[in-house]
Amino acid sequence: MIKAAPEDFLVEERIELPRLESGAYRVYLLTKSGWTTPDLVRHLARVCGVSPEAIAYGGKKDKHGLTRQFVTIRDGRDFSRKEKAFALEARGFLDRPLGPDLLRGNAFRITVRNLRDAAAAAAAAAAVRSSGVPNFFDDQRFRSYDPERGFFAEKILRRHWNGALQVYLTSTTPEMNREEKARRRAVFELWKDWPKALAQAPGPEERRILAYLAEHPKEYARALHKIPEDEISIRYSAFQSHLWNEVLRRLVRKTIADPAAVAGAEGEYLFWRTPETAAKAGFFDLNIPTAASRMQVPDERIKSLYGDLLRDKELTLSDFRTRALSRVYFKSFLRSAAVVPEDLAVVDTGPDELHPGRSKIVLSFSLPRGSYATMVIKRLMLDVG
Repeated sequence: MIKAAPEDFLVEERIELPRLESGAYRVYLLTKSGWTTPDLVRHLARVCGVSPEAIAYGGKKDKHGLTRQFVTIRDGRDFSRKEKAFALEARGFLDRPLGPDLLRGNAFRITVRNLRDAAAAAAAAAAVRSSGVPNFFDDQRFRSYDPERGFFAEKILRRHWNGALQVYLTSTTPEMNREEKARRRAVFELWKDWPKALAQAPGPEERRILAYLAEHPKEYARALHKIPEDEISIRYSAFQSHLWNEVLRRLVRKTIADPAAVAGAEGEYLFWRTPETAAKAGFFDLNIPTAASRMQVPDERIKSLYGDLLRDKELTLSDFRTRALSRVYFKSFLRSAAVVPEDLAVVDTGPDELHPGRSKIVLSFSLPRGSYATMVIKRLMLDVG
């Protein structure tokens, strides 16, 4: 068990900040718990009286855990503040907005609880230190994915505008409260009866879209433009990440004998047991691109796997050149197929005060930008049982 309490999952950005004494962008250290980064940015924009586009950051952080990251606000005023679930502390200036290019990685300190044997967990950590893990995008990336209705972005690529709107407006996630889930189910049941659906809209963004459809009942493509760009970007990234994961899954199945499997939100996560196995298959030297109309494919195996995958889904690379939402587009980048946690260490072991009779282990390690600490924990738990 992880994330039993926010302090059980500490994340701190490793970042290169050439901070200045003055500049157009004020730098802040943002400490938060219970907020995703995009949600908190929207909240900060409201309380500080600035545009959400004026706030920039290097990476999105999960809501579950205690995280520290840097943000910039394009405004010279000091907006330092402290509320119940976050603190914003001014730390100097930059002459440019913060971006992912400045982020070098993340340092983690994670408490794993409810273990039968902490010694076995410590031994497993030693194995993970040498074998590394496949660099899958973990479940956090797929919170917008609806197993019943599919991926929003896949609907866009198929030019299924009505379906894309339905996914956006009616899908539910575990984080939503009971009322929002009920309203979204009601919108689904009232689909195309726009005046009645509008009365059930769960929030202002949904009301804006449904109000437009009430006046323009069949203009689905135009209604899509009412969706905030950052929400579209999240959903595009989720589908790209799913395709990337599927390519890696297919490669693992082709090259690793009897990989260990752990169930995931959009498919299995497959693990090798020894560093020799992964090294022999070339995972540590392999980069896989995310799907886009233009993408660099440095490995013939990956080119073949992507070709098979897209044929299975009846898609082509040219489909990613969509003009439906021209403000947001599919951009390809290379991602390492495998990652080795840096400085993985057992900080502490002992009785678990939250689970009498059970043990806990505290781990610290660092990962490159975009890699998931939860993937390291999944691999560790394979050896713990």
